Amino acid sequence: MKILVINPMSTLTRNVVRDVLYGCWCAGRRIGGGTVPPFGLLQIATVLEQDSKENSVTFVDCQAEQIPSQRLAERAADFECVIASTSTMSFKEDAAVMNEFKKNNPRLKTILFGSHPTFMPEHSLTEPGIDICVRHEPEFIIRDLIRALRNQDDQWKNVLGINYKDTEGKKVFNPRYPPYQLDELPLPNTDLLPKVDYFNPLVRRLPYITTVTSKGCPARCIFCTAPYFDDVNIRYKSIDYLKREITHYIEKGYREIYFRDDTFFVNKTRDQEFCRWILDSKVDISWICNTRVSTVRTDRELLELAHRAGCHTVKIGVESGVQEILNNLRKGQTVGDCQTVFGWMKEIGINSHAHVMLGNPGDTKQTIEKTIEYVLRLEPKTATFGICTPYPGTPLFDEVAKKCPELLDGTDSDFSKLHTSGTYNEYFTHLKKTELEYFVRTAYRKFYLRPSYIVSRLSEMRDVYNFRRVSLAATNVFRFSLSGE
Repeated sequence: MKILVINPMSTLTRNVVRDVLYGCWCAGRRIGGGTVPPFGLLQIATVLEQDSKENSVTFVDCQAEQIPSQRLAERAADFECVIASTSTMSFKEDAAVMNEFKKNNPRLKTILFGSHPTFMPEHSLTEPGIDICVRHEPEFIIRDLIRALRNQDDQWKNVLGINYKDTEGKKVFNPRYPPYQLDELPLPNTDLLPKVDYFNPLVRRLPYITTVTSKGCPARCIFCTAPYFDDVNIRYKSIDYLKREITHYIEKGYREIYFRDDTFFVNKTRDQEFCRWILDSKVDISWICNTRVSTVRTDRELLELAHRAGCHTVKIGVESGVQEILNNLRKGQTVGDCQTVFGWMKEIGINSHAHVMLGNPGDTKQTIEKTIEYVLRLEPKTATFGICTPYPGTPLFDEVAKKCPELLDGTDSDFSKLHTSGTYNEYFTHLKKTELEYFVRTAYRKFYLRPSYIVSRLSEMRDVYNFRRVSLAATNVFRFSLSGE
């Protein structure tokens, strides 16, 4: 079977971070122009490639190579199936791409997976170019689906975890696919990636790759889709699997890993074993991860061990500097705990990145001003400020949708205004849309245009790579700070 696995290109922005399957992607100059390898798609392409010699898999990262997806759709006759990931903010564009493929080859099967098909299954099937939607984790659902499609009968309609329309146009929703062990996944075939430099301002060594060591998040934040996509019960790759995977990446020439786990540093025993293996084996790899304040607030020793094992940057969701707002978000952390953890990282030598949201439930001008000043006191190495957005699949979205039915499926928050323009925030804050947009630009100016901060970043330009990394990120962020675009 001839299969195309595609990362569609957006016409609204040049760079998009669209790798994690639960969505909430970022884009544009606000994130310093960062890009990431689409490891979710890469994993699926590898699963299909290794499952059967009858599968002829073509993988194209249109976003990285800036290939207009419609141009690729002209080759629709070359394939029998096309697969792509999508999220709420990209769904309209991705659905249009699939429609182009179908126009060029009506017999082609189009398959979409990701957060929007998972949380908006009914709406996702209204698009004419989409044949099959996959809910939640896609790897083995798509494997089973392709196996059935190769038989050229209707057995594919029995595959768990999919939605489709029958011959009469009725929407069918099969039961959920059961969870699987992460060690069942094959090691990703990175040779499928294009020969491009994926740029990320946080990365210290190139080339770099992304992966996960676990799936799931123990939190229940009202604004995030992760625990509702991957579940609150965390599943881990075994240490033996991680040893093989990291060794595999090193043999492929990778020097740094960006761990995209929903939350790193949850299982202390496992984390310690992982870090000690890196140290004892003298593995030459550096790494970045995301975590929560609540998982490390009593564990400075673990952060110290991780730093010795190559962790140079930890990204944390700060969200707000006002305890009442954190409570509204059900964030499960205190402003004091956050100050402690950021202080530890500075002392240890780990670069900290603060994710901050403005326009949270209950926010006022005063609470946002307090949050901006709070982030300045935390002194993270880098920070991103975005407007809180209600995404399908979250309690916040459900709450807003009850008050405001015109929110519909949430796809109006596309890449042209994602996290930089207010989306129904007036229903849960005391602020207007224009005020929130002003505060985002103000936050960036106050953080990044400080003379002391500029001097500190200039000091990092010690070689050609760091000169390019800092200057590219700075150009993007400064332009956003001044223009808001």
